[in-house]
Amino acid sequence: MHPPLLARIRHQMIRSRWQRWLFPVGCCVPYGLSLAWLVHIGQLWIVIVLLAPLLMGIVIAGITLWLAQKEFRS
Repeated sequence: MHPPLLARIRHQMIRSRWQRWLFPVGCCVPYGLSLAWLVHIGQLWIVIVLLAPLLMGIVIAGITLWLAQKEFRS
């Protein structure tokens, strides 16, 4: 016998720790909307400037993971 649907949903919400990722997602929504608006009005250079730190962080994280893999491979 399965628990009621509401209890299963509540259980999944507790397990997902939604409070932990709600704030970052809430902050990303206006950022993404502003980027879309800037693209819509033709200000692509501002979008590129705003995305540069994000892309650089992704590149640095990728290089770090690659180097860690090379270093600690047994």
